[in-house]
Amino acid sequence: MNFQNKPTTIHLIWLLLILSMGCKPDIKPFALLTSEKTGISFTNTLRTAPELNILNYIYYYNGGGVATADFNNDGRLDIIFTANQAHPELYLNLGKMQFSSVALNLNTDFSTGWTNGVSIVDINNDGWMDIYLCRVGAHPRLTGQNMLLVHQGLDASGDPIFEEKAKDYGLDFKGYGTQAAFFDYDLDGDLDVYLLNHSINPNQNYGKGTKRETADHVSGDKLYENIQGIFVDVTQAMGIFQGSIGYGLGLSISDYNHDGYPDLYIGNDFFENDYLYINQQGNSFKEVIHQKNESISHTTHYSMGNDSGDINNDGHTDIISVDMLPEDLSTYKTSGTEFNYQIYDQFIKNGYGYQFMQNTLQLNTGHGAFSEIGFAAGVAATEWSWSPLLADFDQDGYQDLYVTNGIVGATNDMDFINFVANEEIQKQLGANMTGQSMSFIDQIPTKHSANYIFQNHQGHSFVDRVGQWIPETPSYSNGAAYGDFDNDGDLDLVVNNVNEPAFILENHIDQSPSGAHFLKIRFQGSTNNINGIGTRVTAYNKDAQYTRENYTSRGYLSAVAPELHFGLDTINSLDSLVIQWPGNRVQTLYNVAANQSITLSYDASQPQLSVAPKPSYLLGVQKDLTTYKHKEQGSLDFNRNPLLPYALTHEGPDLCVADLNQDQLADIIFTGGKGQASQIWLQQSDGQFTSSWAELMAEHALNEDTALAALDANLDGLMDLVIASGGNEFTQGDPLKPRLYLNNGNGLQSAFWAFGDLELSASKVTAIDLNQDGAEDLIFTAKYHAQDFGRDPQHYIFFNDAKGNFSDVSHTFGKGFIHSGAISDLIAIDINNDDQIDLVTCGPWNTINIWLQKDQSLVRATDTGLEMDSGLWNALAVADFDLDGDLDLMAGNWGINSRWTADQNTPLRLYKYDFDQNKTEETLVTYVYQGKETPMASKEELAKQMPKINKQFLSFKDFANATVDVIFGAKNLEKGLVKEVTELRSCYFENTGGLVYKKQILPQEMQYSSINDLFVTDLNGDGLLDVLPSGNTYEISTQLGRLDAFKGGVLLNRGGQFIFDYALDQPLLGAGRKIAVMPQPQDSTWIMTRNNNTPIYLKKLIPQP
Repeated sequence: MNFQNKPTTIHLIWLLLILSMGCKPDIKPFALLTSEKTGISFTNTLRTAPELNILNYIYYYNGGGVATADFNNDGRLDIIFTANQAHPELYLNLGKMQFSSVALNLNTDFSTGWTNGVSIVDINNDGWMDIYLCRVGAHPRLTGQNMLLVHQGLDASGDPIFEEKAKDYGLDFKGYGTQAAFFDYDLDGDLDVYLLNHSINPNQNYGKGTKRETADHVSGDKLYENIQGIFVDVTQAMGIFQGSIGYGLGLSISDYNHDGYPDLYIGNDFFENDYLYINQQGNSFKEVIHQKNESISHTTHYSMGNDSGDINNDGHTDIISVDMLPEDLSTYKTSGTEFNYQIYDQFIKNGYGYQFMQNTLQLNTGHGAFSEIGFAAGVAATEWSWSPLLADFDQDGYQDLYVTNGIVGATNDMDFINFVANEEIQKQLGANMTGQSMSFIDQIPTKHSANYIFQNHQGHSFVDRVGQWIPETPSYSNGAAYGDFDNDGDLDLVVNNVNEPAFILENHIDQSPSGAHFLKIRFQGSTNNINGIGTRVTAYNKDAQYTRENYTSRGYLSAVAPELHFGLDTINSLDSLVIQWPGNRVQTLYNVAANQSITLSYDASQPQLSVAPKPSYLLGVQKDLTTYKHKEQGSLDFNRNPLLPYALTHEGPDLCVADLNQDQLADIIFTGGKGQASQIWLQQSDGQFTSSWAELMAEHALNEDTALAALDANLDGLMDLVIASGGNEFTQGDPLKPRLYLNNGNGLQSAFWAFGDLELSASKVTAIDLNQDGAEDLIFTAKYHAQDFGRDPQHYIFFNDAKGNFSDVSHTFGKGFIHSGAISDLIAIDINNDDQIDLVTCGPWNTINIWLQKDQSLVRATDTGLEMDSGLWNALAVADFDLDGDLDLMAGNWGINSRWTADQNTPLRLYKYDFDQNKTEETLVTYVYQGKETPMASKEELAKQMPKINKQFLSFKDFANATVDVIFGAKNLEKGLVKEVTELRSCYFENTGGLVYKKQILPQEMQYSSINDLFVTDLNGDGLLDVLPSGNTYEISTQLGRLDAFKGGVLLNRGGQFIFDYALDQPLLGAGRKIAVMPQPQDSTWIMTRNNNTPIYLKKLIPQP
């Protein structure tokens, strides 16, 4: 399920996973209990009326929360539900999954107000859990304020008594409350609180992103510091945004950067960014997403709930945030999809971050950045979702994922939106609503959907277990919480539903004969933090580690008890537990037995005197060697052709390293974007660089230079320069002509056209002596025809007469090669050891090809195994990686972290034909989803290019249900050009002998984004060739999102097998392009160019052994 790459072997993996659980495949770990069994009859019932409904309160259908805690201190977890328009309900746990309702007697009329989230905290540290309710009080039709229910002990019947005391503590906020989280942000020993709030008028208050800096005191978020038991507003002083454009629905707390201080992740609905607040040692918070520094490269667009947890057991906390991307294809096609590219671009210019309608899974790389891997992990699409919960439900040591979803009124249905957009309807809705006008609400479609549960597969991906682990029961589910209600060691679930009884799901994994061991931890904290909120516990066993953090507010509007749960699979005893208490205190336990509940005491901890050693890194980012910054103009590609899957104007920059001034020092040449001259930087004897020949380069500044090569064209001992241009703006003329700059010893001379009438959008220029006459020849390749996407470009070969004169031999020497499809990369090398230079090429919508020199021409090698995999190939590396004497290949591809999927049976397809008979060909891209071939473009995008679509399909529903044969015509699809892609993963191809290659899939981290270059070198001095990659592609269709998850790292060679290691002292952010090594007096520097950015300069940090 979900938009993800699904190899056929996944079905076998699923079976093995089920069997490894030790339970029968037809037995569900979770059982949905009836209200007769549990005694829980709670329903969050909405009473729609003209005075209050979805049309005058935008969050009317957002539901309520639920919290678990032991409210009567009997050792069993109890449950409290919030109802939007009614009294909250408390249920005491009687044992054996049976509960009893207890009256709260709050003397408050909840029917005139609106209650959202519920939090739990021992506000006065008296050993009794208290309750905090977030409510809406600023709405003109609602009354009330946030409420703090302070525990007063038990009555004669043993039931808890609560008294409302929010004002006494300074927590009687009256506004648009969503949820609260209690935590010690300044590590002074007591609990502070973050109050998440929401605005209500997205159409009215949209504007510049700077509006987040102007305080709105009823809808903006709040941060309160606990000062001697009273909560004081420190929002502005601590750098927290509290603007009217905040639509806070999700809140997570974790120490994301491991500095001991808790950080915050805030999910905002609609147009405002999510917020990632990094705690500045308790003195302030620094929000990083609005700075667009790519540490988090994109987020959910319509953010609902979120949660934090370590999904891959690397010790770093990851983040899941949910949105409303449908898994069902028909629903997706009829729902409001992404902005078109022009609106999206304006959205970014207005100061908002990169956002897309999908669940986002932010994988913490551990060096200051997150990789968003929702599609690659298989969790990007779960319908209209609310509460994600990360917890180890099958107790195998990895945290699984539960997601609630469903909504009574799906206001993003495009047919409904078009209906209410009618001018007459708008007039009726603009007036005071009556019972008659309420009939419009009945026409809003519903999304009555089953909740999701995913099994974590070894920390890399998730497998959908709906129907296997939980019943596939449709619902309108919102808040959810987990807890061990029956004290059997596994985690059960409770869910708050709208207009339906709440769910209680009992977990039976404890009955598995294969193990399912566990460890439960409770806390006896410090005097003013009695429950040890913020404590981080790491369990170690052999080479494995499992990390959990004690924060209670989780998911959506909900909270869990202040205790931690570890699934331990078959482990009987842990080697150690390391407990990091708030305030830099530590405690270590050894040989901890499984299958027990333990209580940790703050008094047993000690000050953490030593600082953990920093990890050793292979490479370190150095200061800039030049002031060069590539400058890209805004893309017009999607204006010209809204059906493009990706822009063709953001290919650069290229670079090369050569000694241009004969001083025995390597210089650097960078290409420029359109309107920016290419630049030459000469190295000085002290390792500094000076810009040179700027006026010469400025002569062709209007070009978009995309490729270059240095060579001694006329064999005078001086390095000359060839620069080729490209882009998608120009279709002919000088901007597409390669230029030759000859070196006369005093510098480069003015460019001239040395290649006849050659014009192309160049992807690469390669200088190599093909005919072995001692002079380097030139190969020009292209990825596309300008403004004619899908049409195969032509490539060119020019022989050098050793005097700098070049003759075109493309149709003789390169007869088969020049029409071989798109080429993005080319390696010239003797691959078959016959003392002749061969070529290896790759490109988008093409296969990897080997071109052998035979009889003074290039011949494509056949039966190599490479012809099986057509990809969107970007980069090549050729080397003897396994040291067996022949040359292996590595290829960078698109990756699996987008909506696109492809394999031999379900290829990605490109069709090129005049589908609407207007004498202009359209290029369409389709992919297969849920067994159905579907166009990538939305109905609106297709209609821009082919207006007849709107006449052909009057409703979005009709369009969604139509096949591509019906939409475009089966005969038209057959007549036109058709290309396929069957592999999107980056791969290693082992040469097994005789140019026959065996494919291996590169590590998962190499599949999270596009890989754009592969630089081969021995990084760690072990004699094996490693690989330094670059990655990311930003300018792609908004229907696909953004390929931005590669944050740097290296592939370390283990004898032809590769492992991924971040290996860098800081992340490599940005859209990486070309990599080259630059020798310097002291040691070498690697240079990685970035599109629309400065290069990154890297050096080795540790000596070779």
